[in-house]
Amino acid sequence: MAKPRKQKTSNIDEKKVELAKTIASQSEKITRSYMNFGNFFVKAFRWFSNWFDRLLFNRRFSKEIALLLAVLLYVSVNSSSSISSVTSSMSNSKEFQDIPLSVEVNDSVYEVSGLPETVDVILTGEMADISLATADKQKIVADLSGLTEGTHTVELQALGLSGSTRATIVPNQVTVTITKKISMEFTIGYQFVNTNKMDNIYALGTPEFEKDTVIVRASQQTIDQISIVNALIDVSNITGDFTVDAPLVAYDQNGNRMDVDIVPESIKATVSVTTPSKEVPIVVIPNGEIPNDKAIASISLTHSSVTINGPQDVLDTINQIEIQLPVYDLTNETNVVTMPINLPSGVRGKDPSVVSITVVLGDKTQKVVNDIEITYRNRGDWKATISEDESATVSVTIIGTQEMIDSFDVSGIEAYIDFSELPEDSSGLVELPLHIEGNNNMLTFESDRQSVRLNVSK
Repeated sequence: MAKPRKQKTSNIDEKKVELAKTIASQSEKITRSYMNFGNFFVKAFRWFSNWFDRLLFNRRFSKEIALLLAVLLYVSVNSSSSISSVTSSMSNSKEFQDIPLSVEVNDSVYEVSGLPETVDVILTGEMADISLATADKQKIVADLSGLTEGTHTVELQALGLSGSTRATIVPNQVTVTITKKISMEFTIGYQFVNTNKMDNIYALGTPEFEKDTVIVRASQQTIDQISIVNALIDVSNITGDFTVDAPLVAYDQNGNRMDVDIVPESIKATVSVTTPSKEVPIVVIPNGEIPNDKAIASISLTHSSVTINGPQDVLDTINQIEIQLPVYDLTNETNVVTMPINLPSGVRGKDPSVVSITVVLGDKTQKVVNDIEITYRNRGDWKATISEDESATVSVTIIGTQEMIDSFDVSGIEAYIDFSELPEDSSGLVELPLHIEGNNNMLTFESDRQSVRLNVSK
């Protein structure tokens, strides 16, 4: 087995030798071809150089050569110019919108109209300059310093640009009207601001100013449009009297702020702050039915009234504070109940916040009172007559203790129909609830009728 392995190895070595000889032969051919090409190129270059020298320095063709060089130079220069133009057109640009417009004018003497508040700017230039440009660095100016009264067309200018940066302003020019200012005296009004940040239990008095009038400077046309000059008084988080330096603002008849000169620009205002209060009685309203055939003989309170505070217009609508007293679980002859005093929205109480109510019970009895006339509430422009088959009076049963009934004046009973319960499109015969009220909360009042039929029309 060893002899065949030797023969195979010998064959592989012979193939490697033959491959190496082939590679060497090819390398020699490539080297000779490269040297032949190099020699040819050198000979051709020398021939062309000698020919060009003979042509260039030949007196016979010197003029033609000069003309050819001139044409080549012209084409080269114009090509460079075209390339420069193309490069310029491809310069970087950046657009800025709503850049504030500055005005150079003697604004103590003249008023200017027709100027836009902002303009748009397009910057063009080299990338390094454009990339550093920001909106706050742009300053666009309308220079009116050399102009007098009248209408003028003014070119807008961009300031602070680098040498390679150009600005396109939109609009690039504006038409303005310059008018001379006059002075006029105005009486100061006032306006409280941030009232939503003030506790509504406080009431603000009329401000007192260090002076009553101010001077306004503007054109005659603008002066004529002024409706009022107000001091804006900030009342955020106030709890008592205060003095503030209030800015002054002029308004037109539509309530829009006006751009005018006001001398002085602000004024000291002193405002008194009060907490309106009112003492109102506490009224107990029994709620439910007393068990064991009992009725209320008397009700007494540890506090018969409460002091409330709040906005004056709200206090004016409040004449009493009611406490709904549940009586369905009163079983003793004398009962003491502690109840909180619930106040209407927007109103606060100083004292007390709770009240103790003593309720004394007695035996229940009743009394019937006849011929109580039916009246109307919220009638407005309704015409109404009680149906012919119904009576215009009603019988009312008074329920309570005997002592309480005997002391009650029956003129305090009211039987009424409330027209606010009547639909607007009603006409003809309708039926409305009958309400019974008495001016004694310790008594109960019941009617022999629950409703009344009426003929109604507008």
